[in-house]
Amino acid sequence: MADQLNKLKIALQIPDTEYDDLLQLYLDDATDFLKLRLSAPTLPDEMQAIVRGAAVKKFNRFKNEGMASYSQDGESITFSSNDFDEWADEISQWKQDHNGTNQGMWVNPYEI
Repeated sequence: MADQLNKLKIALQIPDTEYDDLLQLYLDDATDFLKLRLSAPTLPDEMQAIVRGAAVKKFNRFKNEGMASYSQDGESITFSSNDFDEWADEISQWKQDHNGTNQGMWVNPYEI
């Protein structure tokens, strides 16, 4: 998990350890929420990039949590209500590939 924290710090360009505890909390929360969305007891490795992306979004909203939109001097900021909306297609595809649905079975009608 330290590797995930280091990758997140690189993405956010944070060289020191000042925000390590907060960033780890964001990573842990994103992991837990994504496991719930996937209905998976453990998080698959291929979903780690989504966890980092959600943690980046959360950190970028730091001290602005709960704000739906903000406008000042022509600048407007709006936050999505769901950190995982951006990856809905990937999440849906993973669930489809791993929950046993849409997995066909070949039946030979001529076999006796």
